[in-house]
Amino acid sequence: MSNVNRISLNLPEELVASVKQHFADASEAVSQSLINLSPEESKALPKLGDKSYSFVTKTLEYMKVPGTPMPPYVNGEELYIDLKAYDTLRQILQSVMPLIDQLNDTMALSGSEAYIAALSFYNYIKGAAKSNVPGAQTIYDDLSSRFPGRPTKKAEKV
Repeated sequence: MSNVNRISLNLPEELVASVKQHFADASEAVSQSLINLSPEESKALPKLGDKSYSFVTKTLEYMKVPGTPMPPYVNGEELYIDLKAYDTLRQILQSVMPLIDQLNDTMALSGSEAYIAALSFYNYIKGAAKSNVPGAQTIYDDLSSRFPGRPTKKAEKV
């Protein structure tokens, strides 16, 4: 295990509170217009991606040409509104995704370093308990009950 410390981050509480408030304000500003889908609903939807986006925009162009045959069940105006909403939301998402990626990466590194340090301490205490160092067995017993490692042989057989 590496003991290289790549990050030592301590954000001031005022900064965290300010950022959280800004996001709360932004969320409140748009949340009335947004929806939540269940995982099942989301999975069932056809997805608009890079290739299908050009298909939709080209379809909209053809629908605007006078004389183009139109099925009565397709509403070109609604298609335009939906595509415009998609474009607007994509712009918002693209502006926040780099920050979300940095937050995820920084959390991953901070969490990893914390976990590595805890594992190092755990392994040290484990050895100390085997050597009958006073107090080590109590700490080892407590930590081993919380250790997210593999189940013991007894638990596997059950």
